[in-house]
Amino acid sequence: MTEKQIELPTAKVDFSDAQRLADLWGIIQYFRTIMQACSRLERLVDENSEDNILIESLWTAALIRYARCFATGKRFGLPRDVFQGQKGEPIKCHQFYMDLRDKHIAHSVNSFEQTEVGLVLSPVSSSEKKVVGVVRLSMRHFVPDKTGIHQLGSLSKVAHDKTCSLAKEIENKVLEEGRKIPIQELYRIARSQLVAPGPDSVNKPRT
Repeated sequence: MTEKQIELPTAKVDFSDAQRLADLWGIIQYFRTIMQACSRLERLVDENSEDNILIESLWTAALIRYARCFATGKRFGLPRDVFQGQKGEPIKCHQFYMDLRDKHIAHSVNSFEQTEVGLVLSPVSSSEKKVVGVVRLSMRHFVPDKTGIHQLGSLSKVAHDKTCSLAKEIENKVLEEGRKIPIQELYRIARSQLVAPGPDSVNKPRT
């Protein structure tokens, strides 16, 4: 064990608020990944990058994670009213990205991704009119312009900050509820875990 690490017993809890807090922490991490992906995409657009595989991969990952933050089911998902009070039409913009995720990723047949078959004909001026070949006609819209990328990043930043505030409130509830559990029971189920000190520990003298 190094001087920078302290071995602390940690008791895992799964009561309602603890589960909700775990979901919120996961959502916060998703939003941070989305913001990083959007920032990288904006740089790629500025650089006129032709790496379409990288661009599409980053955009797809951002859309998938964004939708997961608002999904409901086994985990706690954010309501879209998290954007209420913001300037412009954030909820309408939010719904656009949710729909885009569905059309662009969830369903293989959609207006954003089309492939058709065409027959190539001889030139109109040709003396013999005939079919000379077969060609693929395809259209694919896989990433918006820089404005669209920036909007997704901005929505994620707003939702991230509100989620952090909510997570802090729930964290306090978890701490309060956790302190009601018999301490010996907590030590019984605890497991050792190496915990790195936080930023507040930088100015503290060594013990």
